[in-house]
Amino acid sequence: MREFLPRPSIAPAGVWAFPSPRRGRLSNGIELMIFDLPGQHVIAAHLVLDVPLNAERRDIEGVATMCARTLDEGTRRHNGEEFAELLETEGAGFGVDLSLAGLQIVLDVPASHLEPSLADRDVNRHVQLRLAEIEQAQANSAQTASMAFRAAVFDETTRAARMSGGEPDTVRQVTPDAVTAFHHDHFGPSGATLVLAGDFAEDPIAVAERCLGSWQNEDQRQVSIQEATPGRRHTLLVDRPGAVQADVRFGSFGIDRLDPRWAGISVASYAMGGAFLSRLNSVLREEKGYTYGVRMNFGPLRTGGSFAVQGSFRTEVLVDALAATRDLIKVDAVPFTSQEVNDAVAFFTGVSPLRYATADGVADQAATQVLAGLPDDYVDRSLALLRSVTPEAATEAYGSVVHPDDLTLVVVGDAERLADPLRASGFEDLEVRTVVG
Repeated sequence: MREFLPRPSIAPAGVWAFPSPRRGRLSNGIELMIFDLPGQHVIAAHLVLDVPLNAERRDIEGVATMCARTLDEGTRRHNGEEFAELLETEGAGFGVDLSLAGLQIVLDVPASHLEPSLADRDVNRHVQLRLAEIEQAQANSAQTASMAFRAAVFDETTRAARMSGGEPDTVRQVTPDAVTAFHHDHFGPSGATLVLAGDFAEDPIAVAERCLGSWQNEDQRQVSIQEATPGRRHTLLVDRPGAVQADVRFGSFGIDRLDPRWAGISVASYAMGGAFLSRLNSVLREEKGYTYGVRMNFGPLRTGGSFAVQGSFRTEVLVDALAATRDLIKVDAVPFTSQEVNDAVAFFTGVSPLRYATADGVADQAATQVLAGLPDDYVDRSLALLRSVTPEAATEAYGSVVHPDDLTLVVVGDAERLADPLRASGFEDLEVRTVVG
């Protein structure tokens, strides 16, 4: 008989802290955050621009996305092909990330002084690509559910209620002149922050000054970010005739990371629908087999946010799945346990050192904090608050945000088979639409 060595015990996670940056400022006012990370020889550079999406004109929403997507199509000195070859020669990567709060220009080498050409042909091509992207998203049930939920959970007058890349009717109005004007009006050093992380071979401040210190835009306009506000409760069924499964979003307006309940909500949402063996997944997937997976996700914005239970269910079990979900997400009679809290805290504290083990991971988190208005030591503060969460605090925070009888429901599925059963199950105010909007 083979003998096996005893299973080794798992030691508690060691002490870890998010790196602290050096602060500086370029001659043109760009704020600097420098993370010295020995051994990280690929430098991550994130140029964070304070350009919220509500800086777009309502009739040409999507212009910021077109502007961002054409930045890598060449500069005034190098056409698109030459620009790509130069990046490849230097072993560099270039990308742009756009969110409601602002924009990040990302390089995996020190930033260069770029002069985008914003050529007409490139803008027009990206407009057509964006329209095709929207059409593809509308053909996907899960993406349709997410778009419809977003439009329902936020007030329709706020930018958060609409697609970040613009809706079809506004994208079609985006012209090369509009993109050039948006770049001229909003891209500049005022309000910008440059995040650099890695093992620097030369003084990063001198490099940043040489590359970006001369960047000026006297005509730059700054726009304050628009606060997200909640919409009214909706119960919506988007018809997809013949669909054999239904995609569900069941949630409401939420809170942001600066809310004192955020640590408790993070722990509670992990226990309810974040872990594989969460309350929702254990019952709806493992026990009943209604779905391949279901989760509860809280998405914070700079102010406010949203949360939703989301998953795909077989059409014939959807009503039963929703009834079970409404029961499962109630915690008054079944508060969170010490084991659930301990598992959640262990996950968050254990994954952080891995998530921020690279220069890019550190720079990305730092840039996210800038856009969200969070302090430099946010990660450390957050982990400390997570460790202090008790079962009572998690239950109280969750109960103060999640009100199961007052949630917005979006279902994308076969209306002929689902509309009447949904109304009979308690969703009397169900609205049926053939398209999102």
